[in-house]
Amino acid sequence: MKRNGLFLFIALLLVLAGCSSKPATSLDGNSSSKDDPIKDEQTNENQSEQESAEKTDVSLLDYFLPDGSSAHYKGEGNEYAELDITVDSPTEDYVVVHENNGGSFIQKVYKLEGDEIQILQEQPVEIKAELPNEEELQAMQPIGIYLKGPIEKGTKFEDWEITETDATVETPYQKFDEAIVMEQKDEDYINRKYLVKGFGEVKRESIMTTEKDFIVTSTLETVTK
Repeated sequence: MKRNGLFLFIALLLVLAGCSSKPATSLDGNSSSKDDPIKDEQTNENQSEQESAEKTDVSLLDYFLPDGSSAHYKGEGNEYAELDITVDSPTEDYVVVHENNGGSFIQKVYKLEGDEIQILQEQPVEIKAELPNEEELQAMQPIGIYLKGPIEKGTKFEDWEITETDATVETPYQKFDEAIVMEQKDEDYINRKYLVKGFGEVKRESIMTTEKDFIVTSTLETVTK
């Protein structure tokens, strides 16, 4: 009996020693002994990277109509304010917009490059002109910036600035919420573009700030996707 009692005593000591060497854990199994400063720092870095990615919109091409779409814009204030456009994406990261205002047929070529949409071309072409091929697109050089991230109030590029990101815009097509407003100002005029994800420009506005404001607008009226 004494020998058995000794064995039980030694076994109990071993169990207690083993328990004391383990760190305390919470109910979910995580150690609650001390915070890990390295882990906390990595978590903060990941959160900062995520917030930065959210501010810099990686889907800037969403601010165009989808590939193969067309649209008509009601014009007011000028005979050339009425527009018909078509939108094509001949290759990845490129968008070609053909714009017909009744007086000219303009080809506009855009490219997604990092956190900005670059303007590669903006010039008159023949109505029956074919889309640029991949080789021609790659040979084009930037001539300006159409849109730049992050998509937030105060972002500036060239002589444009994002002034709103949640504007409400009434158009003949429908009412849009959360529109981006881009503004270009000078002493004599103010130009504004209203962009909505999935639709691109839903309104274009030019105001001559003379004694009596002269306003020209092009507003989305119909869409075919």
